[in-house]
Amino acid sequence: MILFAFDVSIVASLSSGTAMSSEPVEEMWEYKWEDKNDAEIHGPFTSLQMLQWTNDDYFPDGVYVRKTSSAPDGAFYSSRRIDFELYV
Repeated sequence: MILFAFDVSIVASLSSGTAMSSEPVEEMWEYKWEDKNDAEIHGPFTSLQMLQWTNDDYFPDGVYVRKTSSAPDGAFYSSRRIDFELYV
């Protein structure tokens, strides 16, 4: 008799229709020029795009950013405090 050992989490994810992926999920960002509730929000953009724009001094005075994975009413933070390279 042959017995097989299965990882329960893999079996559960396959039976629920959610496939497990070894690919990391790429973080996406939104930004706005002013720290005002009614300021226009731009995005989403990849971490690589945000890094390139920051390095190219596209945001000389900084902008306000948040991850798109944040709640829709999540807080924005100064782009000067974010190291986009950590997310690339």
